[in-house]
Amino acid sequence: MLLKTAIKNIEASKEFKDFKKNNQDFYLVHAFTLIDKVQQDWQVGYYSKTKDKVVVFLTGKEITKSPEEEVFKKPGHKVKELNMKNIKLNLEQAIKKANELVKKKYSAELVNKTICILQNLETELYNLTLVSQAFNIINIKIDAKTGEVLHESRQSILGLKKQ
Repeated sequence: MLLKTAIKNIEASKEFKDFKKNNQDFYLVHAFTLIDKVQQDWQVGYYSKTKDKVVVFLTGKEITKSPEEEVFKKPGHKVKELNMKNIKLNLEQAIKKANELVKKKYSAELVNKTICILQNLETELYNLTLVSQAFNIINIKIDAKTGEVLHESRQSILGLKKQ
């Protein structure tokens, strides 16, 4: 499902409208999906500055809402609104660009899963994490407006440690 369609479905749902009645200050901050052979349902997050909490709506046969959760952010950082008007690249285009980069720079890697987050860090971007058969993680950040690759790196999952 296209993200804009998913957001439209969420925001038109009774679940969302009931939530917004009592939670006016929540705003769109991220969209998440996993691609494992096929794309999973979108999970769309809304954030409240006053509560410093996020609520996630899941698309699917029905729209469901998660309980309020803590926000994953660096101390002192603000959670920026995701402005869908700034999104010119769709997920399919971002994945295509990421796959071209992998083919060019990391041709030995066979990607099994792709974790996709659309968020606003300094600009709206697709934050893609590609997991390979060799237990490597390739992280690619693509500007959602221009299609420019802003960052790319590769590291072994086996090298990840709790610090």
